[in-house]
Amino acid sequence: MVGEGRPQEVRVALADADATHRLGVRLGERLRAGDALALVGDLGAGKTTLARGVACGLAVDDPDGVSSPTYLLVIEHGGPLRLLHADAYLPQKLAGFLRDGGLEYLFDPAAVAVVEWADRVRNLMPERTLWLQLANDKHGGRAAVLTATPGDFPWLGNLPKIV
Repeated sequence: MVGEGRPQEVRVALADADATHRLGVRLGERLRAGDALALVGDLGAGKTTLARGVACGLAVDDPDGVSSPTYLLVIEHGGPLRLLHADAYLPQKLAGFLRDGGLEYLFDPAAVAVVEWADRVRNLMPERTLWLQLANDKHGGRAAVLTATPGDFPWLGNLPKIV
């Protein structure tokens, strides 16, 4: 049954920013309406690069226009499947927006939501969220750890073979 069981965890090594972008593209090709992608990582870990890749995979109208929405809270990108890109770097600001009716907007079942710094608003993220932790490694690459409840993202286990 969807949403049951221990979380499934997949690790992906990313050689550089291009590999981070490619992972985003592959995710965007697989995410569906109503999905939420929670991005977590330090400054410079590649969250916005990955979000830009997701936009490419979703075929949004202007994927190159995807930038960090830190001071705008949420940026909507049109396309065959809308991308709602949010940032919780300033957690009180986004949490206030979400509590004041923004939850229904950001987690629209007809769009894909990508939230940077999502760990700062963890309690407001939907139950069916794909969590992605990015970290720089000591060799100049990055490591990605994706976590989800089994069944929510059935393609997750095949992701390392796809990237």
